[in-house]
Amino acid sequence: MPLLCINLLVLVLLPLSLSCDSQNLPIEVQQNFLALVRTHMDNTRENITDELQNLSCLELKHKPPNCTTEKADFVETLLIQACEMQSLRLQQTKNLARFVQMSIDCPCPKKPTKDPSVKSQKRMARNPGKKQIKKLCKAKAILSCMTLCYEKLNTLLMDA
Repeated sequence: MPLLCINLLVLVLLPLSLSCDSQNLPIEVQQNFLALVRTHMDNTRENITDELQNLSCLELKHKPPNCTTEKADFVETLLIQACEMQSLRLQQTKNLARFVQMSIDCPCPKKPTKDPSVKSQKRMARNPGKKQIKKLCKAKAILSCMTLCYEKLNTLLMDA
């Protein structure tokens, strides 16, 4: 029961912690995408595809946020996607996450620092290659959702 309460609390507070006070309008986000982000998305997609060449990604348990809802907040959704991508700590996605944050003028919130008196207990990965593949698959899913958000934003702004 306590785990359920904690999970619900995280779901309620997470959007608040990731919201930002960006003054960028959707048109500015679109212009930044066309000028900077698109190239990094293409490069990242190519790098991930090369890494996952003969491997298939299973369906993820956790679906990345997307812009398919009627009142999707594109800036907030893109920030959440960029922060999730950054948290993967993959060399292939580092630049893209940074450029998306710069393009929407919102950094990812900093994680609280750990108390130095508490020693962290890292577990050794049983199969580091398997973990890397899982991260790459998650990055691929986030990248797909991010691409859809930008495409939907472009479509909305073209119709306006």
